[in-house]
Amino acid sequence: MEQKIISFARELEEQRDSAYRLWSWLPSCKQAEKYHGDYAVEYMPKVSDIIKEASMFISHGLNPNEDQVKHAGEYYECPCGEIHDETK
Repeated sequence: MEQKIISFARELEEQRDSAYRLWSWLPSCKQAEKYHGDYAVEYMPKVSDIIKEASMFISHGLNPNEDQVKHAGEYYECPCGEIHDETK
């Protein structure tokens, strides 16, 4: 039983690492880095939200226009939940 728990923990860690690598290319990560610098990783979204954002980002052609960004809503924004000063 102990070995199964250890194996499960490793699998979760691998999934989280893979999700981070994917997130690091997405607009929400770039926003988190812009406003939180080295602490951006503390605001990494849930894996399911990362997958949704990645799907939208890919469907938007990796260079979303203004309408697509508006359609993406909070997925392309900093995931910390705070309102940031856009003049930065």
